[in-house]
Amino acid sequence: MPLLRLSQHIEQEDKYRIEMAFEDDDGTRQTPEARFEFRMTPEDQADIRWYLEDYLQYPMDPAPKIAERVDGRIKELGTELFKKVFQSNDDTRDLWATLRDKLDDTRVEIITDIKGATALPWELLCDPKTDAVLALRAESFVRAYTKAAQKTHKPQPADKVRILLVICRPRGGYDVPFRSVSGHLIKGLTDEAREHFELDVLRPPTFEQLSKTLRNAKAQGKPYHIVHFDGHGGYLNTDKDKPSDFMKSLIPLFLSGPRDGSHGYLFFENPIPDDQNQNAQLIDGPALGKLLVETDTPALILNACRSAYAEPLDKPNVAKEVDETHSSVRAFGTLAQEVMDTGVAGVVAMRYNVYVVTAAQFVADLYTTLASGQSLGEAVSMGRKQLAAQPLREIAFEPRPLQDWSVPIVYEAAPIQLFSKPSGAAPAIKLDLSKSKQTDNLPRPEVGFFGRDETILALDRAFDTQPVVLLHAYAGSGKTMTAAEFARWYSQTGGLHGPILFTSFEQYKPLAQVLSAVEETYRSVLEQNNIQWLAMDEEQRLNLTFQIFKQIPPLWIWDNVEPINGFPTGTDSAWTLAEQRELKTFLQIVTSQSKTKFLLTSRRAEHEWLGDVPARVELPPMPLQECFELTRELAIK
Repeated sequence: MPLLRLSQHIEQEDKYRIEMAFEDDDGTRQTPEARFEFRMTPEDQADIRWYLEDYLQYPMDPAPKIAERVDGRIKELGTELFKKVFQSNDDTRDLWATLRDKLDDTRVEIITDIKGATALPWELLCDPKTDAVLALRAESFVRAYTKAAQKTHKPQPADKVRILLVICRPRGGYDVPFRSVSGHLIKGLTDEAREHFELDVLRPPTFEQLSKTLRNAKAQGKPYHIVHFDGHGGYLNTDKDKPSDFMKSLIPLFLSGPRDGSHGYLFFENPIPDDQNQNAQLIDGPALGKLLVETDTPALILNACRSAYAEPLDKPNVAKEVDETHSSVRAFGTLAQEVMDTGVAGVVAMRYNVYVVTAAQFVADLYTTLASGQSLGEAVSMGRKQLAAQPLREIAFEPRPLQDWSVPIVYEAAPIQLFSKPSGAAPAIKLDLSKSKQTDNLPRPEVGFFGRDETILALDRAFDTQPVVLLHAYAGSGKTMTAAEFARWYSQTGGLHGPILFTSFEQYKPLAQVLSAVEETYRSVLEQNNIQWLAMDEEQRLNLTFQIFKQIPPLWIWDNVEPINGFPTGTDSAWTLAEQRELKTFLQIVTSQSKTKFLLTSRRAEHEWLGDVPARVELPPMPLQECFELTRELAIK
């Protein structure tokens, strides 16, 4: 593959020297050099940030006209930079003449120091003759990193790639929707894609748990290939900036201790939340990068706001260290490049605050391309191309075009291929964001499931510490569908390794009948062990259930349990007091002897019957935006 490497050097303020090296497939090499002045004004930087981060949240007049002007200015900057680089002298013009027709097959690498990382808008490079944006035409367009503190470990392509999703929501139900990005990814996995991806969700999403999980995976000889962080990031000076600027009333804990100057941080959830720290812990690039290198995890994907942001300061406010490159990384660096400095092979990050719809679309295209055997850089470039080709974004109002393809940034020390390329006419693996085929027997709504992320999050976090959880709300609020949706999510993301059972208590059903679900679900296991369920008495079936659940613990949904203790309150129950106690005791014994989890739904909190056995989650009214989405789908149907 042809390679174009552009190495940027800042000689004086706004004055640059670019070393260019183009290596063709036939081994020929061109190495011209360009010197020029270029300046992005503070107004330019502010306008671009507004366009990418704020415009679609308030798109009322005169915002559309301002956005049109900024969009034009972005193109002007890209064209101006192109002329400075490729039309600087005869040698640079000759290089472009050679490269132009080969750009589609070329890997472009941009190399800068951290101080100059944001000085030139490299991703905007645009050929004025053809209107071709290089980042959207090249096979891959990456930020390369050649001076890591230790040698980068490149993974061998695998048939199945292991991904650990870290979904951090320090503000709980008041945060970004829990499954805003990951939910699209999980639902979009076709049956064929599931054979090639293994996705687990980190539970609980703390840095301590991340360390344990990655180290255990390596010890078992099955290290993760990708850690995908879905949450918040910030670029701040811990001496001056208050994290509350990023998270309301947040006083976080710092894993690495305070550091001089401004740095990039990720907001993990705090292992010991309290009223002071609001469930957040700040983790910096060196701490995260060292863990990834130690555990042989080659790639990090960040859909966190500002996780690729850098600020062009005059000089670092830290003591000069032995290796000036690494000192510069620590002093000026974005979190992404600080992670690369530790020896991680590749990082994908977001340059600006990213909209959920953008992140969801980009991530789906990213994994689809990775699964086809392309490198990380090629996959990010394909994701950018798809964002550019499909620019309509629906944020708070009607869909509007937004050219936000430049937000994702990829750092790649060398091409990283995670998947083996399909041989012959092997079918392509695809992540389909349309309604995917469902194979479980759980109840499902007619027009699909909408929202409820605050409740899915609450249930997920509750099961981190409690084996029995009760979801309660008024009739018709969606308890059953929410419980079923959570069960699918929990199973698909590594929350359990056994089956899902579903039992409704709308009709009288004592424990003996309830256990029939065990025979139906585990029938193949019983047959393999030549066990005749129907030949057993009730006590034998109960003891067998305990044995099975110890080895293959399920998630068991008990739906509509309110009739067990009489509903409405004061109504006689079809269950005797002894039968009610028997069901409650069954919950207690099973969860004390196994890792089985129970999700109960009811129209009340069931304090009288269950006491303190379950953790309780109340299902709130559906938010207005989700009501609109549901109404729209019902109208379409």
